[in-house]
Amino acid sequence: MPQADARAGVLSKRALVTASHAVERAALAEGVGDDTVVFALFQRLPYFERERKVYAQIARRAAVTVVGMVDSGRPDLPHGVTPVLLRPDEPMAREWSVAVLSPTFGASVVAQDLDEVDPQAATVERARLFSGRWGLRRDEAYAEVVRLRDAMGDRLPPAVRRKVDEVLASVGTPAAIDVESRAEAALRHVAARLDEARDRATPPPVTGPAVDPDTGLATLAGIAAWLGDATDTVPLGLVLIGVDDPAAVERRHGARVRMHTEQNIADLLREGLRPLDRAVRLGPGEFLVVQPVVSPADLTERSRRLEHRLAALHTTYPFVDLHPRTTTLLTRRRPLPLPKLRAQLREVPETTLWPPNQGSLPLPQRPRPAPMRSGAGHGFR
Repeated sequence: MPQADARAGVLSKRALVTASHAVERAALAEGVGDDTVVFALFQRLPYFERERKVYAQIARRAAVTVVGMVDSGRPDLPHGVTPVLLRPDEPMAREWSVAVLSPTFGASVVAQDLDEVDPQAATVERARLFSGRWGLRRDEAYAEVVRLRDAMGDRLPPAVRRKVDEVLASVGTPAAIDVESRAEAALRHVAARLDEARDRATPPPVTGPAVDPDTGLATLAGIAAWLGDATDTVPLGLVLIGVDDPAAVERRHGARVRMHTEQNIADLLREGLRPLDRAVRLGPGEFLVVQPVVSPADLTERSRRLEHRLAALHTTYPFVDLHPRTTTLLTRRRPLPLPKLRAQLREVPETTLWPPNQGSLPLPQRPRPAPMRSGAGHGFR
């Protein structure tokens, strides 16, 4: 797993945040002026919004400030910040990079999103893993500015490109390698201490009930902070489960049976979840399992296993037949595409058990379009 003070390799989001802030602050240091260029790749606009004030300050000082991200139109950026819109399918769209270069100083962070997560992390965003490096080294920053300039090509205005070329041409004196190494060692120490402090931080407040009182499962409000911003970066596997309305169970069998039935459902949903996964109660007879970065085969297997286990609950106390249905979806969207999942679930045929301990028979159905069975929807949507 990544270490908070690592300079290169597999890096956590928290390590990249610390390193990026250090590089950005270097661009704001006293004495920085019109001989400095700054390039930054933010993947998506919400990530930039968190740093908007910092980049407004950088743009007032630096000769050139270029920000790249995927967006549907020209974003509203601070004065002096040059936007470069990236295509979702190009390599820079998955990149988190910051490069600061002047004739005598350089610093950079360069990382590629691995589409992988730390399963022990507390939130989806905090769990993200990247492959890359950071450093307070002018030669590395020089190389990154050249690479980003060339990759952005004619998306850079001619005046911006000319100024970048002027700063590149002005780098001539040897770098102070000893100073750079000592500064990096100090930053690695600070990064490790910050990481420990964040682990002790109080989680943000939740708007609305965070936990369903009847099952102990999370609510949709309860996972909002865990899911993070609407950035379409981390892939999520979703399993939507529909069962009989517990209110109907209570009318037929009483409150105690309903309570035990709900607890049985919750226990099954929790089985086999990784620390990063979440089981959610959406409504009386509607549940959701959310698994970041899961393969289509694993998602389908969980869906089928849940449907089978829920259908078999009639054999254990309190012996209630739940008529479960499940469907799946892989998505990067936030908010979660629940309407799409519910539409898929409506196309899944209901089943009834008859006799109760000898398998299942389909209920008579009216003509419908081709059903979306468990595991449907493997393409990202």
